[in-house]
This record gives sequence, C-alpha cells and structure tokens, in this order.
Amino acid sequence: MTIEYIGQTDAEFVGKADSMLADYTAMLHRSDVRNAEARALLAEAEALAAEVRELDNSEFMATPEEQLQISAHRVLLQREIDEKSSRVLQLHNETFQEWEAWTARQ
Repeated sequence: MTIEYIGQTDAEFVGKADSMLADYTAMLHRSDVRNAEARALLAEAEALAAEVRELDNSEFMATPEEQLQISAHRVLLQREIDEKSSRVLQLHNETFQEWEAWTARQ
C-alpha cells in the first residue's frame, strides 16, 4: 500500500525530506563556520580596543611628539577594528541571507 502526501508517494516524500535535511545540515555547518570566524574576529577587535584604551590613558602623560605617535597608532588600530567589525557584519548578513533563501524555498 502506498500513502500519498499531496501527490507524492512514500519514496518521493522521503527523498524530498532527506534532501531538505541534507541542505539544512549543510547550511547549519556553513553558519557554524561563519560564526566561529566572527567570534575570532570579535575577540581580535576587543584586544585592539583594549590597546586603544591603553593609548588613551597614556596620552595624557605623553609629550607632544609622543601624542602624535599615539594618535597615528590609534588611527591604525581603529582602522583594523573597523575592518574586523565590517567582516563580522558581512558574515552575519551572509548567514541571514542564506537562511532567508532556504526558508523561501521550503
């Protein structure tokens, strides 16, 4: 006896369910990889931000020449922080867009 699921046989339904599960599992794996990268980038950005805070504290006692060096170094650190933050946002957007596309197909 064959049970039909909205015009599908058992085998067709199981095949579709297996395919959906495989796609979903692959999507979750890609998401996990992106999330791991994002966590690492955020940790790096936090370490850079801590360095910026240390520079801010040392700037008060610095000579004018040292203040210029500190300011230049702070700009470089901020640029690195911004790059890492942008990459994190890109990773989260990729995950969100993949999720939206997957749910639209289902």
